[in-house]
Amino acid sequence: MISEKNLNFFKKLVSAPSPSGFEAPAQKVVKEYLSGVADDISGDLNGNLIAFKKGSGKLKVMVVGHADEIGMMVNYIDESGYLYVKTLGGFDPNLLPGLRLDIYHNGKAIRGVIGRKPVHMMRGGDEGAKLKIEDLWIDIGAKNKEDALTKVSIGDIITYHSEIEMLSDDLIMTKATDNKAGVYVASAVMQELAKKKIKANYYAVSSVGEETTMKGAATSSYQIDPDIAIAVDVTFTSDIPGADKRVYGDVSLGKGPTIALGAALHPAMNQRLLDLAKKHNIPVQIELAPGRTGTDADAIHARRGGTATMVVSIPNRYMHSPNEIISLNDLDNTVKLITEFIKSLDDKVDLSR
Repeated sequence: MISEKNLNFFKKLVSAPSPSGFEAPAQKVVKEYLSGVADDISGDLNGNLIAFKKGSGKLKVMVVGHADEIGMMVNYIDESGYLYVKTLGGFDPNLLPGLRLDIYHNGKAIRGVIGRKPVHMMRGGDEGAKLKIEDLWIDIGAKNKEDALTKVSIGDIITYHSEIEMLSDDLIMTKATDNKAGVYVASAVMQELAKKKIKANYYAVSSVGEETTMKGAATSSYQIDPDIAIAVDVTFTSDIPGADKRVYGDVSLGKGPTIALGAALHPAMNQRLLDLAKKHNIPVQIELAPGRTGTDADAIHARRGGTATMVVSIPNRYMHSPNEIISLNDLDNTVKLITEFIKSLDDKVDLSR
């Protein structure tokens, strides 16, 4: 079961506003959690945070989660004081009308609500039209453009406004599980290993920019040059009405993390994860990533001379919404699995495919 300390860390992490490219608040939370735990904590010009625990051997293993969440930026303010945006990451515009947002201006959160033309005012074929982001606006209660400019500026970052809630003893709902969950895992593994002697050199990376550029994984992996890398992210569940498991596979909340199999991923290291899961009675699920994985692994596996790369994911219901749901047991079991994996490594490990 996840400890109270770790649960508080997770809650602080998902609450820290960190749209893609603007991750500093989340990185501050991670640094505070790992202070005194890692042998060294460093950063780079892109904003990555890299924590290091020295092993007795030469093998280097990197576990990375991305600290950025999807967000927006103020792009235009019209004469009536309504805001229009550009997105940081992927959104479904049809999900957005009526949602509350936080606009960050000079360190202060300004509340706004997403508006669109009411259905009662639509005529002809407008009712079924697929929305575009430019069809929506943000209302901050401004009287006009001049009033709006006293509260916000072009370029201000925006996140969902959403409270953390427990839906059950196990299921937690937050606005930014994608992918504060991966950052949590990389950090919690470092905490688990803090007082243990290990042979592999362990790097826990809280990367930046995954939702937009993947720059963080590219530069941190180039700097570390790991032999082995695990990208920890979230993945879609198929345990919802209407999901076609013939297309999306069989992934559910509460049944453990997923291990991805596919062309970019290392079969021998994946088998090692599966064997360790069986040995330690850790539930896992399988998903397929035949080509690109859509995670930081895509920026890592072919870096320099190549890296033995895996993707381990926490099932996430309602991804990229203000109410993403995961299982705390899945989160905890991911930490257990990766901790056991790192403990099992030494310089004799066979990295051939």
